[in-house]
Amino acid sequence: MGGSRPVVSVPGMSCAWSTELSAQTDNVAFPDAAEEIFGQPIVASAGTRIVLAGRFPDARYVSVQVYTPDGVGASLTDYRIAPQPGSLNPWQRQGLPGGRFTVTLRSDSAPGQPNTLPLPVGTTSQHTGYLVYRVYLPAGGASAVPVPVLTVDQGGVSRVLPACPSRNAAVTFPAVSGSGSSTAPPPELEFFKPAQSTFNNGGLANVDTSYLLAYLARPPAADVVVVTAKAPTFAPGSHPSPWPARGEGVRYWSMCVGVLIRSVPLVANELPMGGTDYGCRADEATRLNAAGDYTYVIGSESQRAAISRVPGVTFLPFSTTHPAGPYLLGLRNVLVSTSFAHSPQNVTRAEDPAAAAAVMGPYYPRAAVCPLSTLTAHGPRACQGNNS
Repeated sequence: MGGSRPVVSVPGMSCAWSTELSAQTDNVAFPDAAEEIFGQPIVASAGTRIVLAGRFPDARYVSVQVYTPDGVGASLTDYRIAPQPGSLNPWQRQGLPGGRFTVTLRSDSAPGQPNTLPLPVGTTSQHTGYLVYRVYLPAGGASAVPVPVLTVDQGGVSRVLPACPSRNAAVTFPAVSGSGSSTAPPPELEFFKPAQSTFNNGGLANVDTSYLLAYLARPPAADVVVVTAKAPTFAPGSHPSPWPARGEGVRYWSMCVGVLIRSVPLVANELPMGGTDYGCRADEATRLNAAGDYTYVIGSESQRAAISRVPGVTFLPFSTTHPAGPYLLGLRNVLVSTSFAHSPQNVTRAEDPAAAAAVMGPYYPRAAVCPLSTLTAHGPRACQGNNS
């Protein structure tokens, strides 16, 4: 995934979890600031089994996914993981995290086998597959996530992999770019569902996640970008809760701003008083009005104070290091309920804003450029219709 790290070489797996990817560690391929990925390169061979033994973490969402060199091979989402006898899965029944589970990767796995995933086919030491442990909104941050222990069984001989001394081994990903089609890209400020080949999170696409994207040029200095829509329902917080759940449309959603250069980093502005303002707002950090609608206002850090004083809006930043842009604006829906029909997941035509708007209805984000003076004097409603 971009960067200057050496590409991993795997003649055999010598240690566990060699890669950690996040906005805070790598910031490439348009990450979500609330997401943490722990990666392990793996090579399939006859008679090999890999066993993950772990504890259900204190987090909003967790999944175990296996990737071939060409993409996702198999996935096991938190609520589908059976706990060990005497333990509890807090995504199946209300309870505290910390219960134990084991998941086995094997070449002879059969569909429907509980807690079993297939080893990735077509892998070699030069073209590895990947085992990914993905976590959203971990309580206490990434350092508090207990990554599973990995045991490799080859020819009846089991070997527990020691933890890698560092997690900075790189994965090489394709850059986010155009779809390669001969048609013109969608207009700026109009949200569309990307083709899988256009945007797949650098080769580690999450099968539980669907996206809407919009291209965005920075407006004149006195203007801001206003984005409004109805928010899907969700259970807030950084703790597990049973799924599926009545009244919840998605497990998690967010709006993020990235810089549209080769590595597609999330906007990450160093603040004068310390800390970093990442260009991502999770669902629970987004202000909603009484009708359940959100309004994001994208502006400069110098405009933040004025924007934040406008009732009911949520500030998102333009980059201080790449101020001219261009930018990529992205809406994520993670783990969509079958009862929620207005998610990007249900949009069948890629790169077609009208198709996305027809499926999503009031949940489709609409964006407009607006003078900051108009926003602060008259509120977001005065900005609607500026970009038709």
